[in-house]
Order: sequence, then C-alpha cells, then structure tokens
Amino acid sequence: MILKRNVRNMISVRYLMVARKLSDAINGGEYPVGTLLPTEHELSEMFQVSRSTIRAAIACLQDQGLVSRKKRVGTRVEAATRQKGYSQTLGTIADLVHLAKTQTREVKEVESFVADKAQAERLGFEPGGKYVRISSIRTDSDHPGQPVCWTDVYMADPFASVVPLAKERKGELIAAIIEAEFGLVITTIEQRVEAVSITEERAKALNTPAGEPALEITRIYRDQDAQLMAMSVTVHPRERFTLVMKIERDRV
Repeated sequence: MILKRNVRNMISVRYLMVARKLSDAINGGEYPVGTLLPTEHELSEMFQVSRSTIRAAIACLQDQGLVSRKKRVGTRVEAATRQKGYSQTLGTIADLVHLAKTQTREVKEVESFVADKAQAERLGFEPGGKYVRISSIRTDSDHPGQPVCWTDVYMADPFASVVPLAKERKGELIAAIIEAEFGLVITTIEQRVEAVSITEERAKALNTPAGEPALEITRIYRDQDAQLMAMSVTVHPRERFTLVMKIERDRV
C-alpha cells in the first residue's frame, strides 16, 4: 500500500455542510457553551450521513475552536463563535469551490504582461509569453476588517476575457470561471504551501504589520489535457486562515 493525495478518494464535501449546520446551531444557542453535542451515532442519524463524515465535520469545528473532544466524555462546546481566523478543510475540488463562495473577492489590480526570463522561471511560464495577472483581496463576513488573503491569479492572454467576470462574480474561483466560459474541466490542482513574511507592499492591503508571518499557497489549475488554466499565489496573514488536508491510505 502507498500513501498519496487523491481528491477522488477523499471524504465527500457533505461534511462541510454538516460542519456549517452545527456551527450555525452553536452560534444560535441551540448547543450552549459547556454542553455536549449529540453523539456521533445520533448526529449520523440526524444528518443521514456516515459516522466518518460526522467525525470530519467535528474536526472542522475543533479547528475553529468551537468544540473539544475527550474519550468517554464526548464533544463539548467551548465557544459560540470561531476562536481562530478563517479555517477550511480541503479534500476535493468541490471543497475549494465552496471555500470561494464563502468569501468575497475585491479586485485591486489587473495587469497584462509579457513574461521575461525571471518571471518565466519564477512562475513556470514560457519566456516571451503573454499573460494576465488579477490581484485581489478576499474577505469573510465574520471578519470584514481583516482580509483573509491577497491573491495574484495568473492566466494566459487568451483567457483575458474573464477579467470583467472576475469582478462581477465575486464568489467564484477565477479558474472556475475560465472552466465555464471556455468549456474546460478542472481535473487537477497542484498545491504548494510555504511560510513567508508579509511584505511592505501587502501589509496595508491586508491590514497587518509588515514582516509578520504568513502562509503562502500556490495552486496550479490544469484541465483535462493537463494544460495550465490558471495559477494563483495567495498570502494569508497568520491566524486568519488554517488549511487542513486529509490524506487517506489507498485501499488495495
């Protein structure tokens, strides 16, 4: 057996729906701080999903600081509102699309450019190729004064017609807009996560001090022919975003 990240084999996006409903119930006082949530079995019956889906949903709530779990005790409500910044468990392309819908994009800059040697090497583009960069901030309704991230999305010039759509469809992934407008299918997303520092240039837009630690996530979106559709480089200030990924063992 080998371990690998496989979006098709990971748990269904249903756990996100369950997590959101439980979070809303906690926020609304249905499960007050200090009380226990129903058992996994009871929640499974309540939402008509598997117990593994319930466990994944509760893990989301734990990561948000809403609940804690102890053996032979249960799942205890610790807070009525999220104690951390924005948190999301990503296991499928659908999860990433859902993530985009829970935030609002505000386009700040648009630039058309010809990739020089340095840009081509840094971004993996063709030297001399024509590209478009859309830069934006994303905010979550729970923290309007603290942008979740700054994102630079790069795409080849033939996809430039999606720029006005990216401004209008504030809750859609730009890669998903390209997918819909050009009849393509996002088949794979290559992801790299690095620790970086907030630059002077980005500090003001993100309402955070320059030099603070941040999480930089680079995602490369490829279509059914393994061709590059878009690449995004996103910078999240510390404590405003937690990325959780699930890795499962292949079943042979």
